[in-house]
Amino acid sequence: MKFLSTFKITKGFDTWLKMYKEIEPDLNELGIKILWAGTNSDETKVFDITEVKDPSKFEVLVKREDITKKRADAGVELESQEVIETITKEYWA
Repeated sequence: MKFLSTFKITKGFDTWLKMYKEIEPDLNELGIKILWAGTNSDETKVFDITEVKDPSKFEVLVKREDITKKRADAGVELESQEVIETITKEYWA
């Protein structure tokens, strides 16, 4: 399952990306992989395309205090997380 989501950040894209690389092994264990991420021009929002092998693992992710703390410390406004849409068909050039 793939989905497009967004969330707000307060410390810029580079800070978020550094944090993501730190938690990436944990995400991989849960079967969660960000395929693409980008930001708006003032680096206050991240948009991403994420693939989740088992959607129930995403629930585990948002409840893990260690990951939640790292995200918050990196400036992610956790309550702003929004799944825009599930992706059912795709084309990658």
